[in-house]
Amino acid sequence: MKECNTSSMYTKGNDKMKKFKMFIDIHKEEAWLNEQLKKGYELVKRSSLTGVYHFKKTTNPNQVIKLDVQNGMSKEKYNTYVDLHEEFGWRRVANSRHHYIHYWIKEKDGHDELFSDVQSSGAMLKRIANYYLLWFVVFLAVSTSGNVYLNPMDAYLTPGLWGKQGSAFIKALLFETPFALMRCAPVWFCIIMTMVFTFKYKKCLKQENTFAE
Repeated sequence: MKECNTSSMYTKGNDKMKKFKMFIDIHKEEAWLNEQLKKGYELVKRSSLTGVYHFKKTTNPNQVIKLDVQNGMSKEKYNTYVDLHEEFGWRRVANSRHHYIHYWIKEKDGHDELFSDVQSSGAMLKRIANYYLLWFVVFLAVSTSGNVYLNPMDAYLTPGLWGKQGSAFIKALLFETPFALMRCAPVWFCIIMTMVFTFKYKKCLKQENTFAE
C-alpha cells in the first residue's frame, strides 16, 4: 500500500526553514527528519495544528533524531519521562506533554536508539498501533456521518439532469461535475484513510507479536 506522505510548502531563510509535510508512517517521518539533519537543518518545533516543521541551520549534522509515541501522560509521569531521556543525552524538541508523538535529538555516540531492550521496543510498537487505531476511529466516524455520497451518481444534485439530452445534458453535466466531485471527495478520502490506518494497525500488531516471541 502506498504511503500518503505529502509536502506543499517550503520557505527558507539564511538560518531557518519551514516545511509543511504530512506523514502516516512515523518511521518515514523519522527518516525524513534525519535526512534534514544531514543537510544541516535541525528540527526545533512541529506545529500539530498546521503540520509545519520548523528547522534551524546547524553546523553539527552528526546528530540523530528519534520519535516516540506516548498515549497521554500526567505532569509527574511526563517530567519523569523527560528526565530519564535527558540522563542518556537526549534533548527534547519543544512540544506539549499532551502530544502523541515526541521528538528527541542527541549527538551520535553509538547508542542512538531510544529503546535498547526487546520489551521496551515491543511496548513502543503497541503505542504506535494504538495511535493508528485512534486515527482509524476518527476517519471511520467522519466517513459514516452526515450526508455521504458513496455513489458518484448521487452527488449530482441538479434537478432533471439525467433527463436532459444532447448538448443540454453535456453542458449541465460539465457544470455539475466539479461540485459532485467536491461532495464525493471527503467521504472517499476518509474511506481510503480508514483502510490505510487499518493496514498500519495490523502491521504494528504483527511486529509487536514478533517481539513478544
